[in-house]
Amino acid sequence: MRAGVPLLVAAFMALPVGAAPATRVVSLSLCADQFLLALDAQTQIAGLTRLAGDTHLSPYADQAAGMPIHDGTAESVLVLKPDLVIAGGYARAQTVGMLERLGVPVLRLKTPQTLADIPPQIEQVAEALGRGGQGRALADRLRVKLSAPGEGSRPTAALYRPGGEVPGSRGIVNDMMRAAGLENIGGKLSGRPNGRVAVETLLLNPPDLLVLDSVRPDRPGVGQSVMDHPALTAARGEMAVAAFPIAWWLCASPASIEGVERLAEVAGRALGTHEEAAYQPAAIPKPLPVGEGSIR
Repeated sequence: MRAGVPLLVAAFMALPVGAAPATRVVSLSLCADQFLLALDAQTQIAGLTRLAGDTHLSPYADQAAGMPIHDGTAESVLVLKPDLVIAGGYARAQTVGMLERLGVPVLRLKTPQTLADIPPQIEQVAEALGRGGQGRALADRLRVKLSAPGEGSRPTAALYRPGGEVPGSRGIVNDMMRAAGLENIGGKLSGRPNGRVAVETLLLNPPDLLVLDSVRPDRPGVGQSVMDHPALTAARGEMAVAAFPIAWWLCASPASIEGVERLAEVAGRALGTHEEAAYQPAAIPKPLPVGEGSIR
């Protein structure tokens, strides 16, 4: 910890901590960012993560414009003098532990595994912000969108990511596919709840629909090269291919429930035509140095 931090800690410890709604809230992860932005809590946000304004990774990037950011370290969070820190999926465990040891109120959010887990978490965050009524209204509106998937035969689908990663039966991708009327066979292909699958294995057991969400020509690498494998390109005549923005399911957030309808539309279009749905990755904003304040 840097020399000036003890002064910041002392200043923080002087802040009143009680039952009153938090007025300076800092998010420690992209997923927690999304719950705050879904609640339109900009007036209470003291800091978001650098990724909050990344249009490729967050469906709430526009709402993050102008908000202050931090680099995820305990030092940078303390500078923002939060009266509440929200830690969701992907938060740095070291930072969370340090803040808790210093007495900073931290609300730890579990990673939702299903769409049904999301509305209660909206209400939990809203209560901490003193926005209970607003949270219940948003949660109820999203609950209306949740309905039991119909029975019967479904098109099979698999999400294929750089490095051969294939999400299986555990997590929000599986639940969103199910809600969109698809049968995710990723787990069957890899033999694990979440695993990796070689291109050859995929081609020997092709799903009706192959979903791509992480094609990043701006970030070439070994993992990305799998997406350009000649055999995979040639096999596109054997299965439908759809591009779906990763932002809708990278985090299990309120946007994931909204994203089911979009996934169903993209899948239906691809299965109907066997042509890849048009999708271009969004431009990636350059990260700002910590201390320069805000997302543009």
